[in-house]
Amino acid sequence: MGIETDTTIVSNELEPFTITRIEVEQPKCGQQLITGSTSRLGRLALLAPPTDFFRRPGALHRIKVPMKIWVGAKDTITPPAQSRFLVDVLAAQASVAVQVDPDAGHFTYMDELPPNVPEPHPDRVTFLAGLADEITAFLVA
Repeated sequence: MGIETDTTIVSNELEPFTITRIEVEQPKCGQQLITGSTSRLGRLALLAPPTDFFRRPGALHRIKVPMKIWVGAKDTITPPAQSRFLVDVLAAQASVAVQVDPDAGHFTYMDELPPNVPEPHPDRVTFLAGLADEITAFLVA
């Protein structure tokens, strides 16, 4: 039994879209849970994005919407300097804001940490609650 809804996606993917139908079921390995994309997003929220994936020519030419990036100062996988790439490349076509969270690491933005990954943030639960509010405020502005 699925649930259908319109929603906005927060992702580390940069191709803008709006999901017009989401089916949520018991996931199975390889099962596609999200189907149908017809509209464009009005804003993009990115968390610790791996920007090296978007360095090929033309990869970002369709991005025209405001974007906000949250990245951790203690992120050694996708450090804050990588987000500067998006600011520089998209400056002429979209508004890009970067927020560097001083105590966050790469995985701080996840609800559950991967096994054996130390967390640098002293209060991740409170941080994530505040982050959810910030993302919501950005997306509905």
